[in-house]
Amino acid sequence: MRVAAVPHRQTLARFIDPALRAELLDQLLSGTEWFRPVVRVADCRDPDDNMYLELALVAQASTILSGDQDLLVLHPWRGIPIVQPADYLAG
Repeated sequence: MRVAAVPHRQTLARFIDPALRAELLDQLLSGTEWFRPVVRVADCRDPDDNMYLELALVAQASTILSGDQDLLVLHPWRGIPIVQPADYLAG
């Protein structure tokens, strides 16, 4: 499975204490596959979110998980489903 994670985001600070966040990041990095986008995308109405679409392409993602409405309105994007995490987990 390929996962893109953003554990350093300040929005996560209210959910995960810094020590646990650092430990989680260490665990994630030990089994992480790094990607550098090679195709520029300008499909999202929020230009800052295009980087997630670029990452999904280069990583050959089967699904994009997001709670961001700017991404969710693109569902499906280039054949890749974009769903909220809760919906994905609900199956």
